[in-house]
Amino acid sequence: MRKIPIVLLILLLLTIGLLTYIHFFSGDKKFSIVFFNVGQGDAALIRLESGTKILVDCGQDRKILSKLGKYLPFFDREIDYLIISHPDTDHYGGCVDVLKRYEVKNIVTNGTEKKDDQFWVAWDNTAKKEVEKITTIIKPEVWNLEGNKFEFLAPDDSLSLDLKNADNNNRSVVFKFTNSFTSVLFAGDMEEILEKALVEKYCGESADDCPELEAEILKVGHHGSDSSTGEILLEVVSPDTAIISVGKNKFGHPSLRAMRRLERAGADILRTDEEGDVVIR
Repeated sequence: MRKIPIVLLILLLLTIGLLTYIHFFSGDKKFSIVFFNVGQGDAALIRLESGTKILVDCGQDRKILSKLGKYLPFFDREIDYLIISHPDTDHYGGCVDVLKRYEVKNIVTNGTEKKDDQFWVAWDNTAKKEVEKITTIIKPEVWNLEGNKFEFLAPDDSLSLDLKNADNNNRSVVFKFTNSFTSVLFAGDMEEILEKALVEKYCGESADDCPELEAEILKVGHHGSDSSTGEILLEVVSPDTAIISVGKNKFGHPSLRAMRRLERAGADILRTDEEGDVVIR
């Protein structure tokens, strides 16, 4: 009987040692971006080489949890940054569940409030209670995280835009991610009105010299709607790959016109409803 406590202690020490080894030595520290297949919605996970994790949108429901669980170790319960492009349910609906399952250190939003929406109010209250730092993007900013650049291009009050008060899509957080491996333009639900304003600001009259918008990968705006991914934007971004986050929907996404524009631009088109999760390494 006296041996039982000793055996239990040895098992405990072995378990702690195994978990420590897994955490510090066997975790996948390679860079990757996963565009999740979460149905009709947006969600992507950027993992830096250091292990820092940036979640961009959460889809519309708790499906995001199974996706994160597939790509993150079971013991990893931290999200360093959660970027919510804008408060449409198919972009932030699953974020409440993320806060319940993971410790989120930072949230980035466009600052739009929907106080007449009880679901949004519940989310807002939870976020303010659970997360210490919430950053609002209201003008262009550049963040450098461990050699990775995040260039926030919108929202930007200086842009020439005529927006209706309810136009959430064109208040999306739009940013370009760049590192030594690739460059990705995350377009949120941006439509042509915002696309043209960004091109006018950053490119002027020269579509051939627009480094702020040029990117190897385009996360297509607004799930490939007819009102997004215009020819002007495609000319300056010049993407090799276009990723469309989309699922079964009643809106006709992605539209045939948007698909044709992408094809004419010479981009390889990857749709999450056809490819499943799209992984960039």
